Amino acid sequence: MNEIEIKARVADKKAVEDQLNSFAEFKRAVTRDDTYYIGPSGKGKKIRIRKETEDGKITWILTYKKKENKISADGTATEVNEELETTMEDSTPLVRYLEDSGYTVALTKHKDVYDWSYEEATLELCNIPPLGWFLEIEILTESNDDATVQSAQKKLKDMLLKSGLSDKDIEEKYYSQLLKEYNKNN
Repeated sequence: MNEIEIKARVADKKAVEDQLNSFAEFKRAVTRDDTYYIGPSGKGKKIRIRKETEDGKITWILTYKKKENKISADGTATEVNEELETTMEDSTPLVRYLEDSGYTVALTKHKDVYDWSYEEATLELCNIPPLGWFLEIEILTESNDDATVQSAQKKLKDMLLKSGLSDKDIEEKYYSQLLKEYNKNN
Protein backbone atom coordinates (compact mmCIF):
# COMPACT_ATOMS: atom_id res chain seq x y z
CA MET A 1 0.00 0.00 0.00
CA ASN A 2 1.21 3.52 -0.74
CA GLU A 3 0.66 6.41 1.62
CA ILE A 4 0.57 9.84 -0.02
CA GLU A 5 0.74 12.49 2.68
CA ILE A 6 1.36 16.10 3.54
CA LYS A 7 1.85 17.50 6.99
CA ALA A 8 1.60 21.05 8.19
CA ARG A 9 2.44 22.88 11.37
CA VAL A 10 -0.56 24.02 13.36
CA ALA A 11 -0.32 27.26 15.33
CA ASP A 12 -3.96 27.30 16.48
CA LYS A 13 -5.16 23.77 17.33
CA LYS A 14 -8.69 24.89 18.22
CA ALA A 15 -9.20 26.72 14.92
CA VAL A 16 -8.04 23.72 12.87
CA GLU A 17 -10.11 21.35 15.00
CA ASP A 18 -13.21 23.51 14.40
CA GLN A 19 -12.53 23.52 10.66
CA LEU A 20 -12.10 19.74 10.59
CA ASN A 21 -15.36 19.26 12.49
CA SER A 22 -17.14 21.42 9.89
CA PHE A 23 -16.47 19.06 6.97
CA ALA A 24 -14.93 15.78 8.17
CA GLU A 25 -16.19 12.98 10.40
CA PHE A 26 -14.39 12.53 13.71
CA LYS A 27 -13.33 8.90 14.17
CA ARG A 28 -11.20 8.48 17.28
CA ALA A 29 -8.52 9.65 19.67
CA VAL A 30 -5.44 7.47 20.03
CA THR A 31 -1.90 7.64 21.38
CA ARG A 32 1.02 6.21 19.46
CA ASP A 33 4.39 5.45 20.97
CA ASP A 34 6.90 4.60 18.25
CA THR A 35 10.31 3.01 18.68
CA TYR A 36 12.58 2.95 15.63
CA TYR A 37 15.30 0.30 15.46
CA ILE A 38 18.39 0.39 13.26
CA GLY A 39 20.79 -2.42 12.39
CA PRO A 40 24.17 -3.11 13.98
CA SER A 41 26.04 -0.91 11.50
CA GLY A 42 23.98 2.10 12.58
CA LYS A 43 23.09 2.62 8.94
CA GLY A 44 20.40 1.41 6.62
CA LYS A 45 16.65 1.28 6.89
CA LYS A 46 14.86 1.54 10.18
CA ILE A 47 11.89 -0.52 11.29
CA ARG A 48 9.25 0.79 13.62
CA ILE A 49 7.42 -0.90 16.44
CA ARG A 50 4.33 1.07 17.42
CA LYS A 51 2.35 0.77 20.61
CA GLU A 52 -1.08 2.18 19.80
CA THR A 53 -3.47 2.79 22.70
CA GLU A 54 -7.16 3.51 22.19
CA ASP A 55 -9.68 3.39 25.04
CA GLY A 56 -7.21 1.39 27.14
CA LYS A 57 -6.71 -1.27 24.42
CA ILE A 58 -3.14 -1.75 23.19
CA THR A 59 -2.26 -2.82 19.65
CA TRP A 60 1.32 -3.53 18.54
CA ILE A 61 2.17 -2.70 14.92
CA LEU A 62 5.37 -3.50 13.02
CA THR A 63 6.03 -1.11 10.11
CA TYR A 64 8.57 -0.89 7.34
CA LYS A 65 8.47 2.18 5.08
CA LYS A 66 10.28 3.18 1.93
CA LYS A 67 10.07 6.97 2.07
CA GLU A 68 10.26 9.43 -0.78
CA ASN A 69 9.42 13.11 -1.15
CA LYS A 70 7.79 14.14 -4.42
CA ILE A 71 7.26 17.73 -5.51
CA SER A 72 3.92 18.61 -7.09
CA ALA A 73 3.55 20.89 -10.11
CA ASP A 74 3.02 23.86 -7.78
CA GLY A 75 6.16 23.04 -5.76
CA THR A 76 4.46 21.45 -2.75
CA ALA A 77 6.43 18.62 -1.15
CA THR A 78 4.46 15.43 -0.56
CA GLU A 79 5.59 12.24 1.13
CA VAL A 80 4.98 9.13 -0.96
CA ASN A 81 5.70 6.10 1.18
CA GLU A 82 5.45 2.42 0.45
CA GLU A 83 4.21 1.17 3.80
CA LEU A 84 4.17 -2.45 4.93
CA GLU A 85 2.53 -3.18 8.27
CA THR A 86 1.43 -6.10 10.37
CA THR A 87 -0.09 -6.30 13.84
CA MET A 88 1.47 -8.33 16.61
CA GLU A 89 -0.03 -9.80 19.74
CA ASP A 90 3.08 -8.85 21.71
CA SER A 91 6.25 -6.99 20.69
CA THR A 92 8.54 -8.70 23.22
CA PRO A 93 9.77 -11.57 20.97
CA LEU A 94 10.63 -9.20 18.13
CA VAL A 95 12.31 -6.65 20.42
CA ARG A 96 14.37 -9.44 22.02
CA TYR A 97 15.41 -10.72 18.57
CA LEU A 98 16.39 -7.23 17.41
CA GLU A 99 18.45 -6.56 20.55
CA ASP A 100 20.17 -9.96 20.34
CA SER A 101 20.96 -9.23 16.67
CA GLY A 102 22.68 -5.94 17.46
CA TYR A 103 19.85 -3.57 16.59
CA THR A 104 19.63 -0.43 18.67
CA VAL A 105 16.97 2.19 19.27
CA ALA A 106 17.53 5.03 16.84
CA LEU A 107 14.56 7.17 17.88
CA THR A 108 11.43 7.23 19.99
CA LYS A 109 8.39 9.38 19.29
CA HIS A 110 5.10 9.98 21.11
CA LYS A 111 2.00 11.21 19.29
CA ASP A 112 -1.39 12.19 20.66
CA VAL A 113 -3.67 11.82 17.64
CA TYR A 114 -7.22 12.88 16.78
CA ASP A 115 -8.50 11.21 13.59
CA TRP A 116 -11.07 12.44 11.10
CA SER A 117 -12.06 11.01 7.73
CA TYR A 118 -13.16 12.88 4.63
CA GLU A 119 -13.78 11.22 1.29
CA GLU A 120 -10.85 8.79 0.85
CA ALA A 121 -8.51 10.68 3.19
CA THR A 122 -7.52 10.44 6.82
CA LEU A 123 -6.85 13.73 8.60
CA GLU A 124 -4.88 13.52 11.84
CA LEU A 125 -4.39 16.39 14.24
CA CYS A 126 -1.23 15.32 16.10
CA ASN A 127 0.71 16.61 19.07
CA ILE A 128 4.33 15.48 18.93
CA PRO A 129 6.13 16.60 22.08
CA PRO A 130 8.29 18.68 22.08
CA LEU A 131 7.59 19.77 18.47
CA GLY A 132 3.96 20.83 18.89
CA TRP A 133 0.84 20.34 16.77
CA PHE A 134 0.69 19.15 13.16
CA LEU A 135 -2.02 18.23 10.71
CA GLU A 136 -1.27 15.11 8.66
CA ILE A 137 -3.49 14.41 5.67
CA GLU A 138 -3.03 11.10 3.89
CA ILE A 139 -4.54 9.08 1.10
CA LEU A 140 -3.77 5.38 0.67
CA THR A 141 -3.38 4.11 -2.90
CA GLU A 142 -2.54 0.83 -4.59
CA SER A 143 -0.23 2.61 -7.04
CA ASN A 144 2.30 5.40 -6.78
CA ASP A 145 2.52 6.21 -10.49
CA ASP A 146 2.76 9.88 -11.46
CA ALA A 147 -0.94 10.29 -12.35
CA THR A 148 -2.08 8.77 -9.04
CA VAL A 149 0.37 10.87 -7.03
CA GLN A 150 -0.57 14.10 -8.83
CA SER A 151 -4.29 13.47 -8.30
CA ALA A 152 -3.72 12.75 -4.60
CA GLN A 153 -1.46 15.82 -4.21
CA LYS A 154 -4.25 18.07 -5.50
CA LYS A 155 -6.80 16.51 -3.12
CA LEU A 156 -4.39 16.82 -0.18
CA LYS A 157 -3.74 20.47 -0.93
CA ASP A 158 -7.47 21.19 -1.23
CA MET A 159 -8.10 19.56 2.16
CA LEU A 160 -5.21 21.49 3.70
CA LEU A 161 -6.81 24.76 2.60
CA LYS A 162 -10.24 23.56 3.74
CA SER A 163 -8.68 22.89 7.17
CA GLY A 164 -7.70 26.57 7.47
CA LEU A 165 -4.00 26.10 6.73
CA SER A 166 -1.90 27.21 3.76
CA ASP A 167 1.16 26.21 1.74
CA LYS A 168 3.42 28.15 4.10
CA ASP A 169 2.39 25.82 6.96
CA ILE A 170 3.61 22.68 5.17
CA GLU A 171 6.50 20.94 6.90
CA GLU A 172 8.76 19.15 4.44
CA LYS A 173 11.04 17.46 6.98
CA TYR A 174 10.32 14.08 8.51
CA TYR A 175 9.53 14.01 12.22
CA SER A 176 12.76 12.09 12.79
CA GLN A 177 14.74 15.01 11.31
CA LEU A 178 12.82 17.55 13.38
CA LEU A 179 13.34 15.57 16.58
CA LYS A 180 17.08 15.16 15.90
CA GLU A 181 17.39 18.91 15.28
CA TYR A 182 15.46 19.67 18.46
CA ASN A 183 17.59 17.29 20.55
CA LYS A 184 20.80 18.71 19.05
CA ASN A 185 19.79 22.28 19.93
CA ASN A 186 18.37 21.65 23.40
